[in-house]
Formats: sequence, C-alpha cells, structure tokens
Amino acid sequence: MKEKYTPMMMQYLEIKEQYQDAIVMFRLGDFYEMFFEDAKTASKVLEIALTGRDAGTAERVPMCGVPFHAVNGYIQRLIDKGYKVAIVEQLTQPGVDKIVKRGVIQVITPGTVMEDAMNFKENNFIACYVSYEFNSIVGFADISTGETSVMAIDKNEEALIDALLSNNIKELVVLENEVNLDHRKLQENYHILISFASNSDFKEAYKPLFKQISDMKMIKTMSILFNYLVETQKRELPYLQEVRLIENTDYLNMDVFTKNSLELLTTIRQNEKYGSLFWLLDHTKCAMGSRLLKQWIDKPLIEQTAIEKRLDLVELLIDNYLERESLKEILKDVYDLERLAARVAYGNVNPRDIKWIGTSLKVIPELRNQLQALNHPLTNELLVDLVDLSETTDLIDRALVDNPPINLKDGGLIRSGYSALLDEFTDARDHGKQWILEFEAKEKERTGIKNLKIGYNRVFGYYIEVTKSYLSQIKDEFLYTRKQSLANAERFITPELKEMENKILSAEDKITKLEYQLFTELRDELRKVVSKIQQVAGAIAKIDAYQSLAVVSSQNGYVRPTFNHDHVIDISEGKHAVINEVMKKQRYVENDIYMDQSSHVLMITGPNMGGKSTYMRQITLTIIMAQIGCYVCAASANLPIVDKIFTRIGASDDLISGQSTFMVEMLEANKALQGATENSLIVFDEIGRGTATYDGMAIAQAIIEYIVNKIHCLTLFSTHYHELTELESTLGNIKNVHASVSEDGHDIIFLYKVKPGKANKSYGVNVAKLAHLPDSLLYRANDILMSLENNTVEIKAVEKTEKTIEKSMVELYLDKIDPMSLSPLDALSTLIELKNMAGR
Repeated sequence: MKEKYTPMMMQYLEIKEQYQDAIVMFRLGDFYEMFFEDAKTASKVLEIALTGRDAGTAERVPMCGVPFHAVNGYIQRLIDKGYKVAIVEQLTQPGVDKIVKRGVIQVITPGTVMEDAMNFKENNFIACYVSYEFNSIVGFADISTGETSVMAIDKNEEALIDALLSNNIKELVVLENEVNLDHRKLQENYHILISFASNSDFKEAYKPLFKQISDMKMIKTMSILFNYLVETQKRELPYLQEVRLIENTDYLNMDVFTKNSLELLTTIRQNEKYGSLFWLLDHTKCAMGSRLLKQWIDKPLIEQTAIEKRLDLVELLIDNYLERESLKEILKDVYDLERLAARVAYGNVNPRDIKWIGTSLKVIPELRNQLQALNHPLTNELLVDLVDLSETTDLIDRALVDNPPINLKDGGLIRSGYSALLDEFTDARDHGKQWILEFEAKEKERTGIKNLKIGYNRVFGYYIEVTKSYLSQIKDEFLYTRKQSLANAERFITPELKEMENKILSAEDKITKLEYQLFTELRDELRKVVSKIQQVAGAIAKIDAYQSLAVVSSQNGYVRPTFNHDHVIDISEGKHAVINEVMKKQRYVENDIYMDQSSHVLMITGPNMGGKSTYMRQITLTIIMAQIGCYVCAASANLPIVDKIFTRIGASDDLISGQSTFMVEMLEANKALQGATENSLIVFDEIGRGTATYDGMAIAQAIIEYIVNKIHCLTLFSTHYHELTELESTLGNIKNVHASVSEDGHDIIFLYKVKPGKANKSYGVNVAKLAHLPDSLLYRANDILMSLENNTVEIKAVEKTEKTIEKSMVELYLDKIDPMSLSPLDALSTLIELKNMAGR
C-alpha cells in the first residue's frame, strides 16, 4: 500500500513506523512538516492551518508545518500538552544522493526538555518505575541539570502516585510488560505520559554513577531509565551525576496531600508560589539555590545532627551581617551553572551560554574570600567544592567577545588575538570592505555619476548601481558589465570589483568555518571540566540556600529552635510564619502551646473562623521549618523531631474517582492511623463531619481512643463535637483548648487566642450572621438551636414557622435594646420596627 506514495513520503512513512508514539517533525528546507494524523493533531494543538501535499496519490496528504527558526516554541507547546516530538533532519546535502537522507536526531518528551522555554527555577524530572516481588523501585533523572536519584517504595499504586506527584513528574518510563499499573488513570487523572521501554542492559559507562548504590534492583531500574534517555536523545549523556539514594528514613515523611494542605510549595486555591512556605523562605539569588531550597522544604531532615549543622550555618550567617550581604551581592552574578554545564556536555550550548559560564565562575575567588573570612569549620567544608577554575575563565575571556551572538551562524563571536589565522582572514575581509568604500569614491570621480553606489546581496554579490537617468554617462572604457536590471536602475560588475568580491567572500566563508571550528574546540575544552563545574554549582547552591534561610530568619526576628526526645512541644508566642508575613502591617495574635506525653492529644474547640485550623497549621509549619534547618516564628520553641506528618485539613471531594468528601476523609484518616509511629504528628480537622452527627461523633471518638491507646503520637484534633471534650477527664492524655471569642449581645468578636479548656458552644449562627444570611432565617435558626439544646425540637416546624419566627425576632430584638440610651426619634423608629416584626 505504501508503494503508491512518492519516495520522499515513503521515507517519512518508514521513519513514522519506528516512532508511532511521537509526532514526527520532518525537515523540508526551511520548514518542519507534519503529515497524516500528526498533522491533524498538531494543527489543532498549535492552532496552525491544516493544508495538503501531493504525494503521488489522487488524494492530497494532510499536512501542516512550522518554520525551523521558531520550532522550539511550537515543540514546547506540544510537550506541554503531553506529546512526544521526533525531530527529523537532513543527514546529507541535496544532490549527493538521489533523495536526501533523513533521520531522527532527537526525540523530545515531557521528561526530556532541554531548551530555555522551560521554567529555569524548576527541576524537570523524568521517572522510571519497576515493580519487583516485594517492593517497587522508582528512579529519577533531570537531563537539564544531570541530577539523578533512586528510592524504594511500597508495592502499591498509592505510593507510586505520591512519589510522582511529589516530584512533579510529567513522564513515567515503564517496562513494556508492566501490568501492575493503571496507565490510563495516570495519564488522564494526573497528566503523566507513560513511555514504554525494554532495554535494561547495564553499560560499563554507568558504573561511576552507582558508587552509592549496591541494590541490583535499583541498578536495573536506573539502567532502564538511562538507556531510554540515550535512545531518545541519540547521544551519550556523560554529565549525568552520581545516583543519590533517597532513604525515607532520612527525611520527614509527608504524602503529597499533606504537603498541599500545608501549602509548602504552592497555595491550594491559586496554585501559586505567593502565600506558600516556599514563598516565605525563598530569598535565593540564583536558580540553583532556589531549586535546592525547594528540595529542602519538600524533604525536611529527621537526623538531629544534620539539622543542627544547617542551623549552625544559618546562625553563623545571621551573626555575620556584612559577610552575608557580600555573599548575596556575589550570588547575583551567578547564572544557572547546573543547566549550563549540562548544555556543554549535551552539545547544545551556544556562545552566550559559555560567556555566562565564565561570568559565573569568576565569582569563585570572591566567594572563597568571604567564606574564609567567616573562619568556621562548616564554611571550610564548602570551600572544598569551590575548586579553582581560573584557567577555564581565562580561556573563555580570551576566546569570546564580550557580547557574543546566540547563533553561531551570525559570526563575530571570537575575540581578536585568539587565533592568528582568523585575524588574517578578518583583516582580509575588513580591508576588502575598506577597498570597496575607496573603489566607490574612485568610480564616482571617474564616471562623474555622483549617486553611483556599491551594494551587496547574497544572490548577486557585489555590484555597481546606477540610476537610469545616468546610464548615458557610462562609457565602454569603464568595462561595466550589466549584472541585473531594476525598475529605476541598472547593476553592473567590473573585473576589478569581481576579483575583490572573490577575496572578500572567500574570507567571509573562511571566517565562518574557522569560528565554528574554534567554538567547537572551546566547547570540547569545557567538556573536560563539566564535573568540576557541577561541583562548584553544588557548593554555590548550598551557600545560596543557607543565606536565604539566614535572611528570612534575621529580617523577621525568628528564633533558633531547640530539640528534645521526650515528645514535648513547647512554643512561646508562636505565629503562623506565612500569614504573619502576608499581614505584616497588622498585628498577628501570638499563641503558646505545650504538649507532652501526658497530654499528647490536643483537643481544639471553638467557632468556625476562630483560628483553629490556622493554629494547627502554625504548629505544624513551625516543626517543619525547624527540621528544614531554619529559625522559627516564635519567642522560643522546644520541639520534638517528627518522623512523619499526616494531615486532614479541609474537605476535598475526589470527583474523578467518584469518592465523596467523607470517603476521602476516611481514607486519609486510615493512612495516618496505619502509618503513624509514636514519633509522628497527626493533624485532624473536623474528622467525622461528612456523615450523620452520631456516626461522625462515634468515629471521631474511636479515632482518638485508637491514637491514645495504640499509637501514642502527638495529635492536633479540632472538632465541633463538644461531647468529645469529656474525654479529657475519662481517657487521659488529652488536653482541651479552645479558640476564644468575645460576645457582645448576639455579636461575637474573634480573638484568635487559644486558651486552656473547652468551648461551650460553636457560635455557628453567629458566624452565619457574619455571612449576611437573611435576618428571618437567622432568627429561625437560633430558635431551632435553643429547642435542640433543650431537647424540645418539633419536627413539624412548617406548621408554626411564621409565628415562631415573629416571636423569636421580637424577643431577640428586644434583648438588644437599651431603652435609656434611645433618643425620642430612635424610640419611635424602634416601635415601628417591632410592629413590622410582629406583622401588625
């Protein structure tokens, strides 16, 4: 069937056969063309015209195309929509073969983007998953930075999804025979592209990457991932860094839903950085530092020695203001060395990138001086990785001009004096151009044609242009040969001009080729020091992250936390660090908290909007900030080191999988109860409210009893079931506190102060009033509430609704009136209002 197409289209179809899961961009001249179904898909996604092409058949083949010089933007749009793109280039020059040979030079996927279009402060990890007999392994790699890591997870889909979402994975590589995954769910619900692989061969080149890894399952998983990357990128990736083993026991464990509900990296409602913990802590000056800080927030530490080490460095920078400010200024000159080094090794680095590398590496001596001035063992450790790369910076300065072009073809990138041969060609070209100027002046004088000019274009080369009104002044002895006719002028060439044209164009061609050769040699020299550049980048990222934590701690007057191993939380004048920063011009109400083994469950009651959820979040964020290695927002804080945090804060229906709020609540509660240890923190907000009152109360009480009797972990439990507060006296290990309010008649004022003891009511009707519900509804609700509290509620409320509302409204209104304070006019107005309420 294929034989009916033209040779070129046959070539396309043969390539497409090998890349059926990708959109094939086929290079034809100055355009990348797409055909058949690829064209239909791309035309919709890219919003470009769908046309047709003659391909040897009666019907034209569907086709669309994009210009080669703008292709990166179009590729990025396809990638963002979850497509793969196979780039087909010409491999031979036209005329050499009967048909130009073409082949795929790279497959770009959501997990293998290298170009500048991606967010430079975000990692772009691709993952590989393999299920084994007793557990599963997940490997990660970011080919734009060279970072790689691997971890073991439980053998279930929930653990995998959590690992993928936590790392913002957009592409997952699995074996072709993997049957333990719901591929459709991952793609449709979580927008993760599934790519299949079969090559698990271990290559000798991978051996240096596994210095920390001895588990053969992990080595196999990472080998599958590395092979997939090499196969799609059509090149070796020697800059990939040593695989880092992620042990869950090394970090504070939080699932992705806990991280989201605590708004660690982005906010819940807007899904943006502003208002998150990352926004608060991010005072970094370079992209590398920002990415590292994000990793620290995502994975706080649980080993006290490591935490104290970070805090020591933060304290050192807080105490040495001048050195810290100097470091900040130095770091402003650092570009993204991790990604730039990767581009060097990958082969897509441009002259501007290399200049940025040189600029960034020049800060090494200044950084070393500032760290040496601090004279501390911890900063001396960082000095080890700030290796001397002055030879590299000198080479870059000697080779490239100050502002080189991005595109190699633009020329003018090599500095004068770097290459004697290039200088010779440049001199010939420049002298030739000077000769052209002198030749033009001489011809004007010789011919007497004052508007005669010498011009140049790529098609006709150099020419003498004379307007038609002066053609009569051209004589035979001038040896002018007509080259091109225009509407208003004629263009000529002379033997003398032709000879110089050959010299100039020859020089230009030689310059272009030699500059490319010199640039390639420079890139190859830089490839030799890529690992050292990555080493320097790692040290700079740490310095930047440390100074960021020092800046936020110093500017906001945070305090260094201390730690205990007695399950004690003792915070004085604590605040929610993020909210305190957002409402900086207003006073944020401080709160104390004390919990120990005798009161490891804190039962929190009080009205909606009274600050219960915020109170629980601020305690949790204080613990997380401390274990990141940051100072905390309090007057003092003595904290336990927590191994896991589980939260259930707020309602969130899982509509995609058909799960209700209550089902999601129960699943998350179960995850906490099954996974928590005595060193964990559980945060439950209004557990049980998604079902009937007695059901919910029963479940809530059973959960508390289970935590107290079985788990013994620190727990923050807010509730409107006031009956549960009785557990303080009957169960033990429970302490009642409440979000206090001030009552003024039927109005309440939220104090946001958490005090000992239980709340006596929930103030729901009062809060409804703040929402401006209709007055008649509020009066009726209050009447029903009083009936419920007195156990006298009547179900047949409809029959007596009107009279009940009238009576309630009048009584409540009278309660609010102070007759002695009313003026005569106010008294008359009040009397009229009372008559209206009574319906008279």
